[in-house]
Amino acid sequence: MRKLITILLAVLITQTIVAQEVLKLTLNEAISIGHKNSKQLQLDSLKIQALEFKKKQTQNAMIPVIAVQSSYTRLSDNIEPFVISIPGLGSHSINTNIPNQYNNRVSVQQPIFQGLRNWNTLKAINEQKNATQFEQEKNAQDLSLSIVQAYYSLFKMQQTKILLDSTIARTQVRVDDITKFKEAGLVLNNDVMRAELQKNNFQITRADVESNIDVLNYNLCILLGINPATKIEVDKPEAVVNSSISIDNLIASSMIDRPELKIQKHKNKYADYMVKASRSAYMPTISAIGNGVYSNPNQRVFPPEAKFKATWDVGISLSWNIMQLYTARAIVGEAKNQKAQILKVTEQINDGIAMEVNANNEAVKVSLSKIELAQKAIEQASENKRILDNRFQAQVALLSDVLEADQLLLQAQANLLNAQADAMIAKYKLERSLGTIK
Repeated sequence: MRKLITILLAVLITQTIVAQEVLKLTLNEAISIGHKNSKQLQLDSLKIQALEFKKKQTQNAMIPVIAVQSSYTRLSDNIEPFVISIPGLGSHSINTNIPNQYNNRVSVQQPIFQGLRNWNTLKAINEQKNATQFEQEKNAQDLSLSIVQAYYSLFKMQQTKILLDSTIARTQVRVDDITKFKEAGLVLNNDVMRAELQKNNFQITRADVESNIDVLNYNLCILLGINPATKIEVDKPEAVVNSSISIDNLIASSMIDRPELKIQKHKNKYADYMVKASRSAYMPTISAIGNGVYSNPNQRVFPPEAKFKATWDVGISLSWNIMQLYTARAIVGEAKNQKAQILKVTEQINDGIAMEVNANNEAVKVSLSKIELAQKAIEQASENKRILDNRFQAQVALLSDVLEADQLLLQAQANLLNAQADAMIAKYKLERSLGTIK
């Protein structure tokens, strides 16, 4: 009894594990999971964070530099004092030997003017950060489209397997019927072999489909960032409606919503600020400087005394490398060249988007046409199969025609599934080209 209970528990645990490995996902759920686990989107977040650190570094270059210096020096005491006599004041040593030297200094330097280099660099980093955020949005849209394509590719294979299973079951019934006809002397043994051959061909096709399902399922799991051993069940695609919006309006909409163009917009602003920052090389650098000294002896005190004395000084420093009026032209020229390249790339992206929108819009139309044609083909193939089945039962139709009818119906049904999935993929490709996919 105990052994039986153990076996039953093992079976239940095994069934539970198997059940846990099957995950039914809607397309929206798959996209949400993919975005959450995407390593690329996580990398984009780190890039944005890195720009925040870069921005803080630039801000830090605009605050005062405060330095503290402290030292102790022991001098030799073998210096003979040099004494002078001053009438009315007596004798004084002008090189008093103070062997213990204590030096303490606090320095403050505040940049006042650097040709607005740091200010423009800070603005450029802000634009670079904005561009990176839209880069993350672009990558998110690309990921969504990749998930859509993987999702419906898996749908095609899963539904094809269901069709093949049903067809193989019907073919087996036909083999059984033909075998009975042979035993009754109504058909030849060759007819039985031909029916079995068709069943075997369907089984071979099913084996290929099952292998494709495993590959596509594994790839989708990796794309979603989940356990590759998970078996994913997908939903049937929704019906796609043809857009009534003109191609010109679609292209105009894409020019507003595409993240690639938003990226280029901020890259262009970034280039503008970098040109301004590069021009700071023509300008002088002005800084305010202050020092506080607390030393023993203090070098500003005469005659020197072995006492701590506090002194201070403030001033303004101007530094100007005159040669940069010549050499900085190469730096400014490079910044302008970068801006010119960005403008040309933007023009190329505009042309590419227009072609992409037009192609994807046509692909949606073609996919919808294929669905209508596939539905008509199924009706025709079903009626053809019904007629030939009846004629074969009445012994007035050839087996080859009947087997061909089975194959035509299977092909028509598979074409409809592919057309429905392709229509959804085309729809999402159009949304991606418009910049509206989520």
